[in-house]
Amino acid sequence: MMTNSPHHNILLLGDARMAFPVMKAISRAGHSVFAGVSVYSNYMEWSRYLTGSFWHDPLEPGTDAPWPVIRDWLNANPQIDTIQPVNEASIRFVTRHRDFFESRATLILPDRQTIALSFDKTAMFDLCQEIDGPVAPYSAVKSLSDIDAQIDRIGFPFILKPSKVDAYVFDRKALILRDREDYHRQFPYWPKRHPELLMQAYVSGPRHSVIYSADRGRLLGALEIKAGRTHEDDGTGYTTYGVTVSPNPTIKENVERFVAQLNYSYTGCLQYIVDPDSGRVTFMELNPRVSLARLAEAAGLLHSLWGLELAHGRPVAGRNDPWSFPTGVEYVWTKGELGLIATLRKNGAIGSRGLTRRLVRAGWDALRCHHAIFDPTDPLPAIGVYANRFIRPWVDRHRQQSGFMPVEGVVSYE
Repeated sequence: MMTNSPHHNILLLGDARMAFPVMKAISRAGHSVFAGVSVYSNYMEWSRYLTGSFWHDPLEPGTDAPWPVIRDWLNANPQIDTIQPVNEASIRFVTRHRDFFESRATLILPDRQTIALSFDKTAMFDLCQEIDGPVAPYSAVKSLSDIDAQIDRIGFPFILKPSKVDAYVFDRKALILRDREDYHRQFPYWPKRHPELLMQAYVSGPRHSVIYSADRGRLLGALEIKAGRTHEDDGTGYTTYGVTVSPNPTIKENVERFVAQLNYSYTGCLQYIVDPDSGRVTFMELNPRVSLARLAEAAGLLHSLWGLELAHGRPVAGRNDPWSFPTGVEYVWTKGELGLIATLRKNGAIGSRGLTRRLVRAGWDALRCHHAIFDPTDPLPAIGVYANRFIRPWVDRHRQQSGFMPVEGVVSYE
């Protein structure tokens, strides 16, 4: 698939799952794609759609350890004319060094004000209220005493999640606290890495993510995806099974207001919770990046190419009806699904019958859905992922039984 646009050399930063469909779409359009990769790359460097890659320390801890390598690589490769961060860690990294990156190439990234607002989830909730959006009762809290003071107003169950810092709360993206005993058990003390948390009344239901592209507040295309399962059994994790659905009227209206209010450009993801019984909707967050990119591309939302065109000042017509995408398009992240099954089995949370049922469902989904990483035209990365997951433990056990120590410097991709 070629386009009429000039040839570009694009550097992708952030070697997460969402990088794969972006890499494929841009490469198939005739451009050259390069990537920085780390131990979290899912073997992206093996992809046939990648022109070149280089290694750096992981971006995920939020440190600047990768900075010298990425800076020096860019200085040594002046042909790079476009840079796209594809996940939250890479966006935060690029934001810290935005002046340098903008001096080297064109960024496919919303403006500084939008990025700063999206990182402050409390401010996003405030904005949602200002534009009459759906948001359950919430409060920014900075101590245990703040939480205790808000319990009478917000009540149980409530959810605690990061407000400003990109870090887990006791190894979870969010904590669902159903009663006082649950609260004290899951949240025994205030985690020092978080200056503030967001406390909100818990609304039960699946997550609905709207992937959209926009040009200066004008919606080009929008796709609503319902998360059927996540890699955490309580629904707070990353999506392992998702399906495109008809736009929820409340969500549709709120997305259009957000995009207009922020004068948004490029791709974003607005997330909501929808109670399937009452129909109640509550806003979750804005991610100023590609998300569930494989499913979006499979459903026809060309956000990767649109972002490239917009970044270089070329007009994108979008769709006459920006919501006119097919429903029933399915996505699966099999590795995440199998990881959850293994954890539940190890913890005794499911028996043999439950294990069999989940494995059969995972196998059936793997046969018929679009995959996070696996692509029949580009199978090597997925082969690397599963070979590493299933062969590496056997190799390690064999070394231990033989009296050999693990080879220094060998890293896992988990």
